Amino acid sequence: MLKDVIQIFEKEYLKGSTPENKDHFVIKDHIPVDGDYFVIRETEQGFEVADRVKIRYDKKTKNIEKTNKYFDFLQHADYMSRYLSSNKSIRNKNIYSNNYLTLFIKKETFFNGKITEEILADYYEVFKEPYKKKYKKPQLRKIYKLMEEKYGKADIDRINRIEAWVKEHLSHLDVENDKTHVKLFFLYDIKEYQAESEKYIQTNIYLKDKYNRLVNGKLFGVPNDNLALNDSKPYTEQKSRKNTSPILLSQEDVLLQKKFFDYLNNMATKGLVNLYFGEEGILALDNQEIPKGTFSGYFLRLQKGMEPEIHDFDVITSFSNEIRPVLIKNVLKIKQSNLAYRTVSTLTELEKVIDDIFFKKSLIFNYFREPQKITIYDEGVKKNLLLARTSLFNWFHKGMDDTVWDVLKTCSLDLIKGSIYRGEIWKGGGRACEQFNLYISLRNYFERRERMDNSILDVEKLREKINQKETGRIESDEEYYFAVGQLANYFLTLSRAKVRNHFLSKSILTAKTDEKIKNELKKLYHKYNYDIKFSRRFNNLYAMVCLYSNTKSQVNEDALLAGYLHSSLIYETKKDSNSDEIEMDLDKEKE
Repeated sequence: MLKDVIQIFEKEYLKGSTPENKDHFVIKDHIPVDGDYFVIRETEQGFEVADRVKIRYDKKTKNIEKTNKYFDFLQHADYMSRYLSSNKSIRNKNIYSNNYLTLFIKKETFFNGKITEEILADYYEVFKEPYKKKYKKPQLRKIYKLMEEKYGKADIDRINRIEAWVKEHLSHLDVENDKTHVKLFFLYDIKEYQAESEKYIQTNIYLKDKYNRLVNGKLFGVPNDNLALNDSKPYTEQKSRKNTSPILLSQEDVLLQKKFFDYLNNMATKGLVNLYFGEEGILALDNQEIPKGTFSGYFLRLQKGMEPEIHDFDVITSFSNEIRPVLIKNVLKIKQSNLAYRTVSTLTELEKVIDDIFFKKSLIFNYFREPQKITIYDEGVKKNLLLARTSLFNWFHKGMDDTVWDVLKTCSLDLIKGSIYRGEIWKGGGRACEQFNLYISLRNYFERRERMDNSILDVEKLREKINQKETGRIESDEEYYFAVGQLANYFLTLSRAKVRNHFLSKSILTAKTDEKIKNELKKLYHKYNYDIKFSRRFNNLYAMVCLYSNTKSQVNEDALLAGYLHSSLIYETKKDSNSDEIEMDLDKEKE
């Protein structure tokens, strides 16, 4: 599948190339690392510093200062002058440039004395005597010789002049001692940079020359990108084949693959970690973005490391940001809410709602973060985020909703209970109530229900029963569990503690059997019966619950939570006889 993605990249790469710069599509997004960049020009009197450019990438705004007149030159030259990897360095790993026109070092090595005159001399000697110092092996010699024939041999006199200037002036450059870089660029035509870069890259592009093979006069080898293959990892080899290398690419293909991974690195550096490759091109988005329309093609999720890491790869057959409308309803009729009750018709909007209400805005930025690096102090939220994030990401960013409701339902119920235990429920609303409203709205969407059960949305029947002179009876399991939730919350209001702790309701809200629920209610009754004044409503409600025989073994958590979170039918006062609006005053004196 990676081959298919690279083919799409190639089309965009060729489309974005210019006569002056064939790599324009990649280079335009290249972000040089933070550091001090010295542009050095040659005059009749020798070399002089033409400019010193401080490059700093703002990770918040994703911007870099580009107003300096040398920026385009530096961006282009910097891209072409990097080594492929530390084990592909010209000589010393502390110098990570690949040609004599540049010198790249970290400031750490600049100040700690690791860049000595001997190391500098050894670096420049490679360009003067490439076959003696670096390309001794026959295969490498052959490739480098072909490159010299194509691009010309290095200018030895110029190398000597540059070397002399660097040895004399490098240690005297005025730079701050920080964790950025020092880079020297000698101001010559960009084509000369390209020539020197190509000689290095095409000679060193393969992982190791021992894996290279000549097939019909064409060179094939193992690519250097995202692949580890060495003697200490024999399990990476294909032992059942005559050639044990897992993959062999031609020079054309391996160079294209390098540019592809360079492009991925650019996107990851800019925070554009969600990439969509389709017939219409490439769409690179950050964590907070979702494709606006429809999409079919390939999806790549990136992470910035020493090199770009592909953490997720998938085929998307039919993504659409526009979805069947989700009606977010105020099921509990709470009066105070941060959740806007409306119709949501896009995945973009729904992701933000779920992130805000269920995960306290911690989901979007933690889809792929390692668990130990997620800083969420609420362990319940963190646990459910880790359980649900893969399914939610696949739904929001790939349009795959096959299993999302199974996961989201379990996590939603757990998150609602967690909010209850933390006391995030108060007169007129609370996070637990908002979460329940969203949960029921999502349940209606996924299970295609137009409304919730009458025992939850229409409580008029239960209201009438508890106000009757004669005790009635509960008619369904749903009505029963709603009544249980009402009783559990009522008992909690009888507590004389300064701070009423909803955690006391956990034994009922997590009960797995009806027998357990009745036993827990009995315990609460014995605990608080000293404070229960004569109340027709309570007597009727408790009697009906005790007399009801549940027909199903499974607890109806939805109805139980709805009853617990709904305003109290025992304490309610009607504004008028025709209104279904309910007022609840937990601090009201019991009659």
